[in-house]
Amino acid sequence: MGLHHSVYRGYGFEVPATTDFERLDNVLANQPDGERLGRIQRLFLGDSERLFLLAICEEVEPAGFAQVTADDYRRYELPVWNTVLHDTAVRLGHEVHPEPSWLVLHDYS
Repeated sequence: MGLHHSVYRGYGFEVPATTDFERLDNVLANQPDGERLGRIQRLFLGDSERLFLLAICEEVEPAGFAQVTADDYRRYELPVWNTVLHDTAVRLGHEVHPEPSWLVLHDYS
């Protein structure tokens, strides 16, 4: 078995990897305001060892780079993303969760 190496730049937060995967799939499939407010996605790191909810996720190409700039912190979408991320976490039973932030996610699985 080979190893897969990926790097992502995203906005969101980590939730427990013990979250029920079937419930997670159902919540993500049924996002009532998804088309209007944006769809939340999930990203597992490792062999499902860490789980993140993300409002935006962009893969960084091999030998590439991604910047997080001051403009990212002023994006007009941030209040909506914060709300939708929170609502999704609550629907998963995670009423208490970290504040959303810009993340660099390194997957090696």
